[in-house]
Amino acid sequence: MRIQFIILILITNFAFGQEKVTIDQNAVKYEIKDEFNRFDDIGNPKNDYESLKIEFKSNSALEIKNSYSSGFTGNDISFKINKSLEIIETKYNYWTDVIDLDNTRTYKVKNVELTLNQNPFKKINGLRGNYVLEIQHFYNDSLTKTDTFKGKFKSFKEADKTSTEYLWALEQNKIFYGITNENGVYLRPDKMPSLKSNYKVLTKKIKELKGYKPKRLRAFVVINKNGKIEREPFRLTGEFGHLDNETQNQVKELLIEFTEWYPACVNEKEVKSRIPIVIGIE
Repeated sequence: MRIQFIILILITNFAFGQEKVTIDQNAVKYEIKDEFNRFDDIGNPKNDYESLKIEFKSNSALEIKNSYSSGFTGNDISFKINKSLEIIETKYNYWTDVIDLDNTRTYKVKNVELTLNQNPFKKINGLRGNYVLEIQHFYNDSLTKTDTFKGKFKSFKEADKTSTEYLWALEQNKIFYGITNENGVYLRPDKMPSLKSNYKVLTKKIKELKGYKPKRLRAFVVINKNGKIEREPFRLTGEFGHLDNETQNQVKELLIEFTEWYPACVNEKEVKSRIPIVIGIE
């Protein structure tokens, strides 16, 4: 009887020792900014790198991979789940392009909480989830610290590419990968903007302003996709940046009114960009 009791305990621990996936239709929303790192299968708009991959390993197991790469550093997280919605394996790794062969850093997931909005074995389309990992950091096999990593993901496969959710995630990816800033201004377009109009009228109008005018006009401006300077953000630099506010505002309005630009392009499409300009007044 004692032997049978011990065997029963072992079987119970094996059956219920796996951490379970929580299914919650109201799982943390993807389209909000919060403390969770975001991963999706839309891809980096520059190189189509997808940070979310979902793969069926067999009829009874699938793997969810979250990856990020800046080119110099990155992290990889993966979950293997069986049909009973048990987490059979969780991996975390942080990497850098600086390799020290004499000193190794490894990571072990101590605890994981994974929530999905639906059962992925029944439906992948629209799958989203969030997780909290408790990660142990080892340096040459010695535990150095334990910290927490929070992530969330969403699959946009077969999603409506004109939907609010898709467009939001696409814009966030452009910001995240340093393609645009928060205002949708492209930081490194394929083709920079160039002056289309003659600036003789502009310089004449600036000379007619009362008071002292420096010999060179310097400014940082945003050129929109229609080839016009936007009012904000706008910053005069150099000597013009030290003139009184009234004169600066007058120069700003003249720049907007009397210049036209060929806008910047990305993939042969006109986009908004920010550039420094220098115009001689004399």
